[in-house]
Amino acid sequence: MSPTLKTKRLILKPLSISDQDAMVDMIMSDMDVMCWLPCSEQALTPDGQREVAMAYIIDFIKPWDEFGYGIWAVCIGEAELGTLGDFIGYCGFIPEQIEGAGPEIAFAMGKSMWGKGLATEALTACLDWIFIRPKISCLYAVTDKENIASRSVMEKIGMRYEKDVDLYDSVAKEGGLLPLYSINREVYLREK
Repeated sequence: MSPTLKTKRLILKPLSISDQDAMVDMIMSDMDVMCWLPCSEQALTPDGQREVAMAYIIDFIKPWDEFGYGIWAVCIGEAELGTLGDFIGYCGFIPEQIEGAGPEIAFAMGKSMWGKGLATEALTACLDWIFIRPKISCLYAVTDKENIASRSVMEKIGMRYEKDVDLYDSVAKEGGLLPLYSINREVYLREK
């Protein structure tokens, strides 16, 4: 089971099946958000949005039991942002898909929360948490080349561009290669 993490403005709580409606409202029903995420084409209808949200949630919860990490629900922890406890996005780690690269960082925020530094704040808490685990020494993340905001977040948390990769069938889906960013524990802790 995942722990609850708190930051200055956020609460990162265990993601649960009960977050499906909130995930649909904040993430899956907004094509400005979904255009950057896998499965965006399935989320074009309300039924598809619910199915994609449930598939994400199940995939995000599973790794906690096997690997000891996973994805958190990012919720409001400061009244100035909205109603305390409201779901606004997700962040955390999924199992590696690139051998030797470590877990993959995954995150998304509802559009109303963009530009406030919340993804950076949430991911910093995640990195602080995972890098105290001795078995995890490196992490990576990918995004679309055009997703300048996500690339900026990755750089703000100390990640550096490494190379372009074909992941999530990006080339077959005509999205091209994806920029891969990485970070290791030693660099993160030294630069923190």
